[in-house]
Amino acid sequence: MKQRALTREDIKELRYQCRMGYIIPFFISIVGSAIVITLFEIHINQAAAFDYGTNALLVTVVALIAVLVSYYMNHKYYGDISNNYKIAQTKVLERKVRKKDFEAGSGNATTMPHKRSMKSFTRYDFIIDNTVYRVDKQLFNTCHDGDKVLFYYAPKSKYLLSMAKA
Repeated sequence: MKQRALTREDIKELRYQCRMGYIIPFFISIVGSAIVITLFEIHINQAAAFDYGTNALLVTVVALIAVLVSYYMNHKYYGDISNNYKIAQTKVLERKVRKKDFEAGSGNATTMPHKRSMKSFTRYDFIIDNTVYRVDKQLFNTCHDGDKVLFYYAPKSKYLLSMAKA
């Protein structure tokens, strides 16, 4: 396996993969804090033993859970960015497939009065090791069955960054 330096596009793609590691913890903290505040308000109205210290502790626990979720979702991508290299692995192209596909939600059902047909596009796929990989038209046209294809992976996250003809 060969190592190559990450390109700007690779770093941008790895950072883009981190987005769920920000969104999900944000919603965990919002929902968790809302639950804690609601419990606090309920207990104040009932004169129960639920004071500000307990409230602050629960909000801190919710924040800690959100931070840990973010860390576990993103630490591999950050490790790949800090390592600044990708691994090239060579595989053999078994078969190329070009097929007509349709955009989801682009047409109407046949019962609607203003029928619209679905928007079609051409999809280009490589079949390698019995797995289908969607590729762009340029790579599809340059490769032939039996050619070697380079797969560029991020080493820690194993994220497929790109493919190129060997």
